[in-house]
Amino acid sequence: MMSVRRWLAKRLKPDLWKSFNWDIDKRESIEKGCFVVFDTETTGLDLRRDEPLSLGAVKIEGLRIDLSKSYYALLKPTIGYGESVKVHGITPLELEGARDRVEVCKDFLEYARGCILSGYFVHIDVAMVKKLVQRECKGIFYPPTLDLVSMIGKKESIPTLAELLRDFNIPASNFHNALEDAYMSALLLLRFLKEGGYSKIGDLPLSF
Repeated sequence: MMSVRRWLAKRLKPDLWKSFNWDIDKRESIEKGCFVVFDTETTGLDLRRDEPLSLGAVKIEGLRIDLSKSYYALLKPTIGYGESVKVHGITPLELEGARDRVEVCKDFLEYARGCILSGYFVHIDVAMVKKLVQRECKGIFYPPTLDLVSMIGKKESIPTLAELLRDFNIPASNFHNALEDAYMSALLLLRFLKEGGYSKIGDLPLSF
């Protein structure tokens, strides 16, 4: 059965396909891997209707977080986001200085290129970025991803990010801020990478 990526590759222009997707070397050691841990705050959780309002990310390289390479952007909304303000606290006044969505799309793709995208329940954030790429950059995006949920082992119920941080004695900061959530998730990922018995990138529970 032909994979989705192969099917799309046969129907898209080669330059478009190469612009928004990349491969990773699964034989590479964990220490040499690049991980972009990111989070989005959105207008809601309807993956068909809603869109990202903010995007925050930090990089892990050489099993270290370099805060000088942090990424954060507010995006100009194209739809209403009323009730979601109660969750993320992003006000209309703040969004007056938001960046053009096409610009953020291009910037984030360049920032993340060559890295594994990671986060907590990251499939939601990846879906939002895929939609951003489709609408604003007129392309498709199927990045290698690593969800922290897949690394926590079997539990009776999936813990929240706050519960995981408490379990691992990692200080929490402000939740529902894209950059803060990305940083806290990156601290967890570092712990999992160092203590999970992983040697090579291919040992990780990746999705594509």
